[in-house]
Amino acid sequence: MQTPLRVIDINNFFSSTGGGVRRYHLEKLQALSEDPSLEYHVVVPSDREEVERYGRATIHHLPAANALGTGYRYLINPVRLRKLFLRLQPDVIEVGSPYVLPDLVRWSARGLNASVVGFWHAHYPVAYAGRPLSKRAPALGKAAERLAWWWAERTYGRFDSTLVAANCVREALQERGVKEVTYTPLGVDLQLFTPTRRSATLRESWGAKSDDVVMAFPHRLCEEKNLSAFVDAYERLRSMTSQRAILVFAGRGPEVELVNDLVERYPEDVHYLGYLPGREAMAELLASVDIVAALSPTETFGLSAAEAMAAGNALVGSEDLSIGEMLTDSRAGFTVRDGDSEAIAEAWMELLRPGRARLLGARAHTFAQRNFSWDRTFERILTAYSAAAGRSRDQRTKAPRVGSWGAGIARILADDSRKSAPELRRTGQRGGFGRRSA
Repeated sequence: MQTPLRVIDINNFFSSTGGGVRRYHLEKLQALSEDPSLEYHVVVPSDREEVERYGRATIHHLPAANALGTGYRYLINPVRLRKLFLRLQPDVIEVGSPYVLPDLVRWSARGLNASVVGFWHAHYPVAYAGRPLSKRAPALGKAAERLAWWWAERTYGRFDSTLVAANCVREALQERGVKEVTYTPLGVDLQLFTPTRRSATLRESWGAKSDDVVMAFPHRLCEEKNLSAFVDAYERLRSMTSQRAILVFAGRGPEVELVNDLVERYPEDVHYLGYLPGREAMAELLASVDIVAALSPTETFGLSAAEAMAAGNALVGSEDLSIGEMLTDSRAGFTVRDGDSEAIAEAWMELLRPGRARLLGARAHTFAQRNFSWDRTFERILTAYSAAAGRSRDQRTKAPRVGSWGAGIARILADDSRKSAPELRRTGQRGGFGRRSA
């Protein structure tokens, strides 16, 4: 019998309140936990040390530093990580976050015959260095972005392979000298996000008739998502047409007052639903609107945009990175420049034309069905793992397996400390408006 490929997944971006990265790991855990060809381990930055089971997979909670105010924790203890790696003897380690974790993993895996694979989840030289600082001091922003790219080249250039979810990101990394970059787009739950979940009752709660066109902004309410430009676009749109423009917000964030102010001014047409606690509610919302704004210019995949497309929505989206790529390939909406409220309003105006949003929404749904499959995502990732491993798994020393003590009250044996823990319960064409994609 072939020895299972031993994989460790570790990411400081994983958190209980995270968005796309959290969804990626949860879908991956569900898909890989039943694969007999794998021994799959997930390392979670946590407030405790604990080991849990999910199917055939093992989840390792390691104490991590609390990044106050962010909802994230960061693994910073190399000794604890080294101890775990020595016990598990991995074939492949996937590192999902930049900064210090890649070096921490490499140090902890020294002397082991493990391949280290990176996943470029965040376009951080631009999103977290250049763009925020440029708003305060353009020269400082450019310098910070150059420094961040230098660090990215150093970090990802040392990986055995790097996974990216958009071809434009692959090209950007290759231009920076990063080799062995593998394109593997993320997926969508195509059974959940579908036009068949459209709710007449929900639309009626917004005062929308069957032929009304409803726009949604279902994102974190923050400047990173270009919220202020979007709010300004709505004001512009109302001055451009007498046609009713119904707008729905869902989410929370530091710029919520911009939304509240808009609701106060236009209570009949603007609706704020707050944070939607479950994916079922989000799927129903997306199926019940007609257009979705996806304006963040730094998305490396744009999972919420992909879900909106699967639900049958036309998009008004950023021309940059993955969302621009999606719209170029699908021709299912309009791209706009970063922060260009006039272009957003013009694209929105075009989609208010009778039948326009429905046509592009149908195109979006078809594109998502053909391209956004979690099964295809994980097939590509496993192929990349096998290629990165680079040698026969049969030559590796087999690590001791962690046993379970029965269903319902299952406990598993932790490491040398002999502690045990309860089982985890399953829980268009690019450019500004005017160069239209249809």
